[in-house]
Amino acid sequence: MTDFARLMSDYFVKYLAGQKGSGSNTMKTYRDTFVQLLEFMDEKKHISADCIEVDSFSYDIINEFLEYLEKEKRVSISTRNNRLAAIRSFFKYTGYHEPKYLNISTSIREISKKKTEGRQMNYLSVNAMEHFLNSFDKTDHKELRCFCIVLLLYESGARVTELCNVRRYDLHLEKPYTMILHGKGDKIRSVPLDGLVADVISNYIQKYRVDDNDFLFFNTRRERLTREGVNYIVHKYFERARLKEASIYPAAISAHCLRHTKAMHLLENGVNLIYIRDLLGHTSVTTTEIYSKANPEVKRKHIEDASRIRDISLDYSKEEKEELLEWLKNSI
Repeated sequence: MTDFARLMSDYFVKYLAGQKGSGSNTMKTYRDTFVQLLEFMDEKKHISADCIEVDSFSYDIINEFLEYLEKEKRVSISTRNNRLAAIRSFFKYTGYHEPKYLNISTSIREISKKKTEGRQMNYLSVNAMEHFLNSFDKTDHKELRCFCIVLLLYESGARVTELCNVRRYDLHLEKPYTMILHGKGDKIRSVPLDGLVADVISNYIQKYRVDDNDFLFFNTRRERLTREGVNYIVHKYFERARLKEASIYPAAISAHCLRHTKAMHLLENGVNLIYIRDLLGHTSVTTTEIYSKANPEVKRKHIEDASRIRDISLDYSKEEKEELLEWLKNSI
């Protein structure tokens, strides 16, 4: 076994899974990175996976790989940066455990992320969210399940994978109504549910005969619903709702946009960022602050509050008002 193969195995098994306790999505993302890197080395550098050594890589080769991803594989800048993060993490581990590769490790870790253009955060207004939820036929057996998926994504602010992993026993549908979510890094958090939402979910559980150990949402084979399945459902019913009232909706949304929507609505209603952080399962409130920066309504309120003039009389006489109006007409 080569040093590279041994270090790669240790990195995934001992470090990511053992020490860091990385979740399945992180493991999959990192795995995909190195599958693509090995394919690149085989195709472009003619070095097969079983012959690759740590010193087969360099600053220039990793940069070439990143360009290959962007130009030939047509990945986004965000995906390119994610691939680089995985590679830098591995070489940091390599340099620490095998000092003889420290020079290679250090040079690769100096590769910078590529800057991306700032994108406006996509979310639904309160009016649009209400219209979206009211577009479902709750008396239809199939639509009831889809409605509950959209409703819970919004109500809980859950990530799609978190919702897919919810089992019946994770729900407490009596006061206080709550749902347990298993987040990134196997972190567990309890989120509150509205009583009306709990009633809807109880009705769904009864009609779909969801047992205590069952996943809450499943496909026709009663297998756990996948992220792709949830995204398909959200997209399908969003497009249908948008056909009826296009002016209130953005051009497109994803299931993750419902999480953004919940955070924005809480922020607009004056909920402290600390509580929003806890609901969303962010490690730091700095991550949650993106919502206050992205929400123009919140910005407007803060600016108005900060610039409001207090305790200054602005009473003008009739003559002064007439002079002021005349000045405005002629000057502006």
